[in-house]
Amino acid sequence: MATLALSASLWWNISQQNRGARTVALTLARATLQKDVLYRRWNAMHGGIYVLVNSHTQPNPYLQIPERDITTDSGRLLTMINPAYMTRQVHELAAQATGVQGHITSLKPIRPGNAPDPWERRALAQTEKGAPEVYQIMKQEGAPILRLLRPLYVEKSCLPCHAKQGYQVGQVRGGLSVTVPLEVLWAQTGREKTTLVLTHAILWVISLAFLLLGTFRAGRRIAERDQARQDLRVLSGLLPICSHCKKIRSKDEHWERLESYISRHSEADFSHGLCPDCVAKYYPKTERAPSKRNAPKPAG
Repeated sequence: MATLALSASLWWNISQQNRGARTVALTLARATLQKDVLYRRWNAMHGGIYVLVNSHTQPNPYLQIPERDITTDSGRLLTMINPAYMTRQVHELAAQATGVQGHITSLKPIRPGNAPDPWERRALAQTEKGAPEVYQIMKQEGAPILRLLRPLYVEKSCLPCHAKQGYQVGQVRGGLSVTVPLEVLWAQTGREKTTLVLTHAILWVISLAFLLLGTFRAGRRIAERDQARQDLRVLSGLLPICSHCKKIRSKDEHWERLESYISRHSEADFSHGLCPDCVAKYYPKTERAPSKRNAPKPAG
């Protein structure tokens, strides 16, 4: 029973550890995507932002709008960063800093680099059918990862770039995808599982020791009880005895002398002698004869 209880406890605790690890990973992925949505919205709210052109930030060839590139009075060249361009750059920084990889994607991408991979394509198909999100724990190049995709809906600020694709406000335009590496989290969970297994193993050994001790004590008590019952049966039982010769009838219908029966059924032993009544009855002369020690001494 103790083994069953400890096994159930171990299974439940390990299940909780696995569920907790998945919850942590999923919470991190959701928070990452929510952050992406917020700064994209901030960018769109301002109609895009201008930044200096440099080796890392070149004019976006897929952003075809008036005044995409401007030159300041001082001669510095600025280019507009729209939400999609901003998202890609933030994803690159996040991948370098934390290993968390983001990707903006669509079934009808303007930029070829935003085309979905096979998993994202399946997830986008599900979001177009109404799924609020799609996630899966899987392996990538042998390492465990969590992938999450949430749909991006067309907002009014999206139309300048995407109206020509036939989108309308409220439609699913694409999705934001994030890949969270799980090796570190899984390693921590593995250590916690090892601690759980060792703890339950120690508890099992302790419970087994107490069980064996209890079994030994119970066995000893049972043996003592049986012995006491046996003693009680032998010494206190109702014995069939002859009223004349005083022989006792045994279980096999054999009559035997009282002292023989008691000697066989107990640790008692007998020494023989004569009581005064028997001496007077069976040896009257011995009873009437004066003892030599008590005889009067002759005068003289």
